[in-house]
Amino acid sequence: MSASFTPLARIETGGGEVLKALRADEPDFSGVGEAYFSRVNPGAIRAWKLHTAMTTNMVVPVGHVRFVVAEGVGEQGDPADASFAAFDLGPDHDYGRLTIGPGTWYGFQGGAEGGLVCNLASILHDPDEGRTRDVDDFDWSW
Repeated sequence: MSASFTPLARIETGGGEVLKALRADEPDFSGVGEAYFSRVNPGAIRAWKLHTAMTTNMVVPVGHVRFVVAEGVGEQGDPADASFAAFDLGPDHDYGRLTIGPGTWYGFQGGAEGGLVCNLASILHDPDEGRTRDVDDFDWSW
């Protein structure tokens, strides 16, 4: 698996809304090593990232964040060989979870109001486990 999108439940309550994120009985569940939040400023671009062991489970409960996944490249591959898939996540966009497996390059950009990303990561953060490339290394127009 490189990347998959799972629509998530939104439950109306009297005082607001419950936004589901991840259940241990779902087929995509790969464990949770840690959960963390990243605020993304309006228009800010964070690209490109690849994890060698971690599966990420990204959910955007606040705002809007566009994720772009570069398929068909691999850790050492040529970015010119990439094909792209874009996912607009947020409660007023597609509300769901983007699961990105190890060995897949991805980046993201904050929408007009920015956004809050929750990553339910399969393993603990390890600074030696990830790879990065410059935003201009891939032929994607943000």
